[in-house]
Amino acid sequence: MKLNGKLSATLLTAGLAATLTPLAASPASAASMHGCTYPRVCLYDGSYQNGSIFSWYQDTSYQAVIGGGNRADAVVNTRNDDSVWLIDQGASPDAYLCIPRNTAANLGNYAHPNGGTWANDVDAIKIWGDPDDGKCSGTYQVQQGRVADGWRP
Repeated sequence: MKLNGKLSATLLTAGLAATLTPLAASPASAASMHGCTYPRVCLYDGSYQNGSIFSWYQDTSYQAVIGGGNRADAVVNTRNDDSVWLIDQGASPDAYLCIPRNTAANLGNYAHPNGGTWANDVDAIKIWGDPDDGKCSGTYQVQQGRVADGWRP
């Protein structure tokens, strides 16, 4: 079967358009929250709505809080698929507050297991990298727990 020139050109153009369409991928979903840019986890003096960032993290490792431990009033986790543990090494056994992906939390809203709240009780941080699903104990809600004193992943 022989196609005329105009029809061949139309079919060729349509075929190329269909072939090239999948090459135009949409950008990854990444968003900043409350002044904390993706892919960071930021700690705040004051609330995340009105306070100021004093320290931020993006490496998936266990780290001491920079800028002074036991100072954080709030946290913002902008990471799309990683949860974060805020750790109180002064508790025995060590206590942690798990912040799920894409979550902002004022630490004064969460009761600390030793009494009081989590505000000003964080002295270490652990961002969970791959293969983390961004959940805390299977949920996208803030959770807390305990680990042995001196625990390190």
